[in-house]
Amino acid sequence: MTGLTAGLLLPQSVLTSDWFMWLATVVAFNTIVYVGLTLAKLIPLPKQFHPSRVRGWLRAIGTDVDRNTAVDEIPTRPIPEGNTPYDQMRTTIAKRDIPQAFALVGGFVVLLSAAAIVGSGGRELTEHLVELAAGMIFLLLAQILGRRDFRARTMMWTWATASTLLVLVFILEAMSAKSQTPLAYALIAMTAFAPVVLAWRPVLTASAVMMASMVTASVMVPGSEDLRIVASTFAALVISATLLRLRLTALDALSDEQSRAEALASTDVLTGVLTRNGLVSLMPEMAGIAERVEERVCVMLIDINNLAKANEQYGVRYGDDVLREVAKVVESHVRTGDLVARWGGDEFLVAGLGDKPDALALAARIEDAVRRTGINLGRWPTTVRVGTAAGDPRETTFDNLVAEAIAAAGHSASWVPASADDRRGDSVEP
Repeated sequence: MTGLTAGLLLPQSVLTSDWFMWLATVVAFNTIVYVGLTLAKLIPLPKQFHPSRVRGWLRAIGTDVDRNTAVDEIPTRPIPEGNTPYDQMRTTIAKRDIPQAFALVGGFVVLLSAAAIVGSGGRELTEHLVELAAGMIFLLLAQILGRRDFRARTMMWTWATASTLLVLVFILEAMSAKSQTPLAYALIAMTAFAPVVLAWRPVLTASAVMMASMVTASVMVPGSEDLRIVASTFAALVISATLLRLRLTALDALSDEQSRAEALASTDVLTGVLTRNGLVSLMPEMAGIAERVEERVCVMLIDINNLAKANEQYGVRYGDDVLREVAKVVESHVRTGDLVARWGGDEFLVAGLGDKPDALALAARIEDAVRRTGINLGRWPTTVRVGTAAGDPRETTFDNLVAEAIAAAGHSASWVPASADDRRGDSVEP
């Protein structure tokens, strides 16, 4: 019966042992985490609805909505925030890392406060209650920011503000306990917060508030480390800003490399125009513009006749020169805003807004412009065949327009069909 006075199952010696206290700390932390996750699941956060479902609801109540764009069948990539590749990469990484940082810091603060409460036997519950609540708020913010698509700038300021409030919580605990030990946790938070923000204005604002708060705390909290606390605070903020600067520099270099890689992937090296993939990736945006201005999408296929024979007779370098000159001429003779791409080995594709032009007239203008460059003097004359197509982007697809332009080029009066052997050598993929 004496064992039952200490606990229902374990004697007093076990309940007061160090290893049991650590076990109880882990169990308490696990319970708090599950409670926090349960609360996060119960909070009615708004969910995003697919546009097709919203359109269905609008049709059900008799509201007329725009038809889907057929050219939207081409997959599109979401456009990140920012005007430059560097800004886009920085905001994308911030939106990914900040919710994770909230979760990690919140879990650490909850574990720290729970261990302090258990270690004190519950006697310091009031002192650590605010710290425990701060950790729970961090976990909740991690759930909210991770589930909803907030703007990167909002998340940056939220993290900087929350980090400042966490430092203030540690300062309040130091004042309440009349000990400078909690200020060490504040120094850790100040050292780590800036690289997560990825923006200078929130960091400088939060650093100023943190510095002023720590200087005030060093004076008001009893202890003999006042000067060291001030110096350590300054050093922590400098280290944090240095880490931010290093990370931003690395992101800048990485965005430059990514921009160069994307430019190489979407630009033909020989002619300087778009590649096939580069043009296809831009077609959804062009279709959207065509819908807004109520215009048609026009596609023009320009095929160089018998380029394979020219390569055989005058060499590949001559063929490359012809491709470059034709690309320059095509870019100078299409309408402003049209997109020019190298579609195949000897084919160019132009996409733009409006009705299709006269294929024969366009071919004649291109051939005349190429002749005036002098590249054909004493060599194979450059001729082209042109096929055009145009259609409403809500009623046809980009692939259908291309197929129609190819068929039109094959039946164009400006093109005299070559023999079967010639046709096999005319289209060579780049």
